[in-house]
Amino acid sequence: MAVRSDLTGPVGVITLDRPRANAFDRAQLDALAAAVAAAESTASLRALVLRAEGDVAFSAGADLSATGPLAEPDGLRRWTGQARAMLDAIERLPIPVIAALARPAAGGGFELALACHIRVLSAAAHVSLPEILRGYLPSWGAVERLLPLVGPAVTRDLLLSGRRVPAAEAHRLGLVDELAEDAEGRALELARELAERPPLAVSALLAQLRAGATLSKAELRDVELGDLERLVRTEDTVEGVLAFFEKRVPQFRGR
Repeated sequence: MAVRSDLTGPVGVITLDRPRANAFDRAQLDALAAAVAAAESTASLRALVLRAEGDVAFSAGADLSATGPLAEPDGLRRWTGQARAMLDAIERLPIPVIAALARPAAGGGFELALACHIRVLSAAAHVSLPEILRGYLPSWGAVERLLPLVGPAVTRDLLLSGRRVPAAEAHRLGLVDELAEDAEGRALELARELAERPPLAVSALLAQLRAGATLSKAELRDVELGDLERLVRTEDTVEGVLAFFEKRVPQFRGR
């Protein structure tokens, strides 16, 4: 099975499972897109972990042995469009998505991780965008996500060199959020923590972070104020304030 999902409970897990390196052909893209759509429609979910089976890679990106469709008329546009739509769907999810990078993430595999809201990388792993070394370019949104994340200098270095970035440097540059000996264990721990946050506020914050890359300062302030005006009228805000004064853990219900 190319992709497996466990979407029961507040923390869901989607697992890439296409030996050996979890590389993507069209069927793998379809399977992951279906899993993401299922997660979006599962009301009980509060956080999602994206992980991978195998001991080679989190994902090596596009399967270069399955490029036949690219020779078809408009095949390249359909392929990249399918991949970008799937990554955009991950980025738009109203719950935190955490990439558990227990093994290296390369090319489209790293672009997939960049679409997640949080990345936890194994201290023994690395990330890379090696497309330039094979005569082509990343096409799943690397530039648009890297520029606001790490700036033009680091983006230029990664794309022109195609080099492997070891874990410590990836963390220092801001390519990943955390390093851990057990990346998957830490990702699940973090997901459980985030699942306890008020879901309406989390969803609004994720939307603000997405919009912040394109809105003006004044526009973003209007969005922030509108979200706050909406949230203070919810049951979750009442519960959060009461729990603060009563010195207890709040029980948020997404209402």
